[in-house]
Amino acid sequence: MYVSGEFGRQWLGTSDSFYGVVSPGFASYTQGIPYASYDTWNIGIGFTYKVFTLDLRYSDTDLSKGNCNAFTSAYNASGTTNVTPINPTGVGSNWCGAAGIVKLSADLTAMTNLK
Repeated sequence: MYVSGEFGRQWLGTSDSFYGVVSPGFASYTQGIPYASYDTWNIGIGFTYKVFTLDLRYSDTDLSKGNCNAFTSAYNASGTTNVTPINPTGVGSNWCGAAGIVKLSADLTAMTNLK
């Protein structure tokens, strides 16, 4: 059995000025678009038996649904309440939200080393 976790911080900076947006409803970014920095983390518990591992994990981020949509262009984004400076329409994506993850894996190379 094991317990593990990770924490990460993403500092994304600013796009090239080529991608600056100047249109109605959008902020004018003539020096490039400032990307949102964000944190991401996960914590889990795993169980191993012979060559099998069952990993149960929780993962989440503090990236807003509006910025998530702006950065990923999620095809299934919806709503109008997730307004950010680079996403004035407020469409939000669930691609960057909390998730429960279950993984069952088998290490077939271990078969030769088990006695």
